[in-house]
Amino acid sequence: PVVGFAFDPDRVKTQIAAVTNVAEQYRKGLEHGVLDPEKSLPEFIKQLKSAGLDRIIAEKQRQIDEWKAIQ
Repeated sequence: PVVGFAFDPDRVKTQIAAVTNVAEQYRKGLEHGVLDPEKSLPEFIKQLKSAGLDRIIAEKQRQIDEWKAIQ
């Protein structure tokens, strides 16, 4: 339903960088089983939200809604 949509990250560049850093911090430990998912996943999600994940999602949704309105 969004074929042809292109996300413009300009408004959330800082948040994208912060979320990327958090993801990198947890990625290897979670992928390789070094971190306990029961403890680490809630911590990871909290850090992603603190880094601005919800703002990125909201901006992307805003752009999709705007794009759909003119299609």
